[in-house]
Amino acid sequence: MVLERGRFLGEAGDASDVVECAERALGGEIEPPYRATAVRHQGDTWGVGAVAIEVADLPADVEGDELMLTVTEQGERELLVDGRPVVADLRALERLAASRHEAYVLRAARLQGTLWEVLIDPL
Repeated sequence: MVLERGRFLGEAGDASDVVECAERALGGEIEPPYRATAVRHQGDTWGVGAVAIEVADLPADVEGDELMLTVTEQGERELLVDGRPVVADLRALERLAASRHEAYVLRAARLQGTLWEVLIDPL
């Protein structure tokens, strides 16, 4: 996963040489942050694909590894942390999503520390 040019998070194995190869192969076709997948075909030939992602820096005290915040048109809110309902103050998430949609489902997965991959879908 490339967060910005020269800054990446590897998800499997030693990814440093693979990331450099993927960045060269993509040749600026996609701007960070993005999730890239590289598959070695033969020798030093690789197939590379990438998809843009959204990354948010959330407060350090946010618990869990997966969040799902649902806000309905009636203003009802439900927050699940690692699949369990909780009551917590996540104004940072609400500000991020509310600027786009009145009713939404926001999913967030911790990448590392305070960095989260975020997906926001309207209801």
